[in-house]
Amino acid sequence: MSSFIAHLKTEFLAYKEAFGLYDYAAFGWLLFLFLIILVLILLLARKKPRLSLFLVIVVLLLLFVAPFGVKYFLDQTVRKVDVVLDNSAKLQYASSLIVTGHLSNEGKVPYKTCQLTTKVFKIDSNKYKNALNSLKPLRKKTILLDKNLSKGQTMTFKVVFEKFTYAGEYNITLDAVCY
Repeated sequence: MSSFIAHLKTEFLAYKEAFGLYDYAAFGWLLFLFLIILVLILLLARKKPRLSLFLVIVVLLLLFVAPFGVKYFLDQTVRKVDVVLDNSAKLQYASSLIVTGHLSNEGKVPYKTCQLTTKVFKIDSNKYKNALNSLKPLRKKTILLDKNLSKGQTMTFKVVFEKFTYAGEYNITLDAVCY
């Protein structure tokens, strides 16, 4: 559990450090909406207490859910990244797995850094075991690509998993977040 919290802390600090104009505009709009609903609650509190209670619930939901929604929206539109797996090769004599691919900037802004996460999952013929295997990867590696990536530009990457001894079938997933 503590590794999960450490991972969330690292993600949050990286996101906060890379705040841009779009992030400030989106979160500013969210704060403005929050304040407008709060003023509306105060005005309606005496005349329509049920409506004001409903709006309090809406504000609490907005407070906890909206920042994640704003980040997701920005990642899908402004900071859109396309990650493609080109090749994966398991070396027999060195017991390593080498994953290569390319990352393309399909967003609206240039990137200074990208965080690429590569996960290797077991494949099983039983769909229930396969679903369970998708929750816990065999191996996971996150690398930081500190290269400027302009709009429409593509860069290649290579991830090496040392001491990869799994002999069965596996699946590789790639995920990237760029700032």
